[in-house]
Amino acid sequence: WLFMFRCQVCTSKTVKILLDFGFKPLCNRFVKHSKHEEYTHPLVLGQCIDCGLVQITNPVPSDEITPRVEWLEYNEPEGHLDNLAEFLCNLDGLPEDPVACGISYKDDSLLKRLKENIFSDTWRIDPIDFDITRKGIAGETIIPKITQTSVDKLVSKYGRVNLIIARHVLEHALDTQLFIDSIKDLLEPGAYVVFEVPDCTLQIQECDFTMLWEEHILYFTPYTLKNSFKNTCFNLLHYKSYPYPVENALVAIVQKNNKELKQLNYDALLANQQQVNANNYASSFLNSRELLKRYIVNYSNSSGRIAVFGAGHISVMFINLMEIKDSIEFVVDDDSNKQGFYIPGTNIPIKPSNFLVTKGIKLCLLGLSPESEKKVINSNNEFTSKGGKFLSIFPNRRNSIQAIV
Repeated sequence: WLFMFRCQVCTSKTVKILLDFGFKPLCNRFVKHSKHEEYTHPLVLGQCIDCGLVQITNPVPSDEITPRVEWLEYNEPEGHLDNLAEFLCNLDGLPEDPVACGISYKDDSLLKRLKENIFSDTWRIDPIDFDITRKGIAGETIIPKITQTSVDKLVSKYGRVNLIIARHVLEHALDTQLFIDSIKDLLEPGAYVVFEVPDCTLQIQECDFTMLWEEHILYFTPYTLKNSFKNTCFNLLHYKSYPYPVENALVAIVQKNNKELKQLNYDALLANQQQVNANNYASSFLNSRELLKRYIVNYSNSSGRIAVFGAGHISVMFINLMEIKDSIEFVVDDDSNKQGFYIPGTNIPIKPSNFLVTKGIKLCLLGLSPESEKKVINSNNEFTSKGGKFLSIFPNRRNSIQAIV
């Protein structure tokens, strides 16, 4: 092994390369012209052999990762937020009228629940605080702006808080240590930070390559999240896991300590299992891609035309990683904002769902959440009644294409 990269979390220079996918387009870089010259960036997945964290070794620069369109939205699971809000309102040591703040719009729904309970005031970082005027941005644009200087300005404007909500931003941090260290100065003494991240355990174990996204720098499991604060000024006080069909929501509630950094001790058995799972994930990629490509090409040549449903980052990454763009007629998305654009890295146009029937599609691959899959299948009866087939791109679904390739 050549240890060429420093771990984003434990800072050891012990990150080995698992997979080098080469130069890939950015999933948020939708284009209006099929021949548009696109920005690409190396996508390299690695793993720290010390702490076990799977991570992107060379993140896309902050000025490139910012979306060029203003209509992108990302919806995180929220079924657990009532329970989480109740738990947070009962944390030890909160003052009589606590104040909470959030990092991005993904925190709004939890902040609303807190304010309806015991929190006297809540606020969220406004992009304009960082001179960001573009709409449609989230953690990928805000986090790089969070520095000691900008935090001092936030404190001057809003004051310090008793609780910071940071849902689905830690995995986006280009410089994890800088981000964690900077937000500590927003805190009153004894205050807490709530980090929520997606659990990648199932996706790694099942070799689900839809997990990958250049905006996600870090791919947490319960083990690696719990260890992520050992090299910081925070102590992990509470850990919670909320189950969801695709990826559980992992929550770490931390509190600033006033001590020296703790000794970095890791569970050797659990750390080894992280490596075994990640190595298996990496070693299965080439074979998985070859089997899928062969099936797609053969189907296109013998059975009929193929489309993909869902023009989100999952489908974009799947098409480009699996190298199947030449066999896809178009990608379906009924979001009118996306129609008229092309999928990044391809000449594939985005069309409305009625094109499934009018263009004679025979196979439609679903890059959607389980809930959206059901809705799409139920609302496209004409497509299936004419012999059209829906298959999921996710390996753990009953209708997965992976089960038949």
